Amino acid sequence: MDFKLILIVTLVASGLISLLDRLFWLKQRQQKLEQALAKTRNLSYSKKKTILAKPEWVNTSDFFFVVASAAGVVWLMLPNFELILVVALAVSLALTLVEKLYMEKRKKADVTELYQRNSNPEEDELEDTRKMPWWVDYGWSFFPLLFLIVALRSFVYEPFKIPSGSMQSTLWVHDFILVNKFEYGLRLPVTKTKLTQGSTPKRGDVIVFRAPHQPDKDFIKRLIALPGDKVYYLPNHQLFIEPNCSTEPARVSAKEAGLACNQRNEIKHRLKQAKGFQFSDVYSETIAGVEHEILIDPTDNQDRYYPELHRQFELIKQQNPEVLDIHKRHFFAQNNAYIEDWKNGVVVPENSYFAMGDNRTGSSDARFWGFIPEERMVGKADYVWLHLEFGFDQNGFFHWVPTGVNFDRVKTIQ
Repeated sequence: MDFKLILIVTLVASGLISLLDRLFWLKQRQQKLEQALAKTRNLSYSKKKTILAKPEWVNTSDFFFVVASAAGVVWLMLPNFELILVVALAVSLALTLVEKLYMEKRKKADVTELYQRNSNPEEDELEDTRKMPWWVDYGWSFFPLLFLIVALRSFVYEPFKIPSGSMQSTLWVHDFILVNKFEYGLRLPVTKTKLTQGSTPKRGDVIVFRAPHQPDKDFIKRLIALPGDKVYYLPNHQLFIEPNCSTEPARVSAKEAGLACNQRNEIKHRLKQAKGFQFSDVYSETIAGVEHEILIDPTDNQDRYYPELHRQFELIKQQNPEVLDIHKRHFFAQNNAYIEDWKNGVVVPENSYFAMGDNRTGSSDARFWGFIPEERMVGKADYVWLHLEFGFDQNGFFHWVPTGVNFDRVKTIQ
């Protein structure tokens, strides 16, 4: 039985119980109360409350209905955790406004009415009359915390967990990092509307973004080339950049990066250790003054550009005219081939960036699915703040349970 089926069964069953209680069982309890009042006029408030109280199993069913409803909403919004937080914040704000603008006045009126009926009410009855509904109390309680979390994640730093080895050896699987959300300009959560300009992304930055072929998923790669740069990438994993020098700011940027205008600049890498990291050769590479390690599998020297795939895709377009060129990116990525003949050089489009993983033979990146639009930039990766180790039961039920913390991984990301 999968999660979806469990959720549906829980919602239907608990919802049906709540409906039956509202339509039938509540009336039965009210009839019992009327019978008790007919026998005893001065029935205590606590006795009335006991007679009208729901059975414990109905309360449990109501609890599961609330939990299942919340889980269903969260499940529908996954994997967009940011959307979940924003919706939760909006709900808590609405409940806070209901409490402050409506419920507090209503409760005061109820207390006044109680004293008019009975000048000396029981303490339990007075307390219940003043008490806010549980859903209003929770809304107000969570609002400050949710507001702080959304503000920090959206405008200061957002935590991420590294899920794959595409950035090894700079970033390892199970590294927890902090991503600077104001470096490239502040954006509204969910809509990503830009509020401030921020600084221009630089060659060599480690960036987090939403890829063009998977717009709902966060990726992390190293920024290699800026708009207008011409990129060359050879089958032997040699990288060249011919910088954009069409404007004065672009020429200044190229000079600061140590790149000569109007020529191919080789981004050299030197061997540090053969098969030094998970059977890959470790090289030292410097881009725009940023020195970092890259990994290259010594057995991988194939040319991933297959002209036959271009012919196949053109045939698909002829058969289905609705297929757009953007689908070509995904088509080539699925076939483990580069989308363009990078050997001849490809110019990065305006307002776009070219990025690759430091694990050059183990990364799905712009070589496969194309350039990163500026509006899909999320932020700059600044720090590794935690690394969890998972040393047992790797394929079992408890594979997600950490066995230790590696504090040596805490560092500034270069």
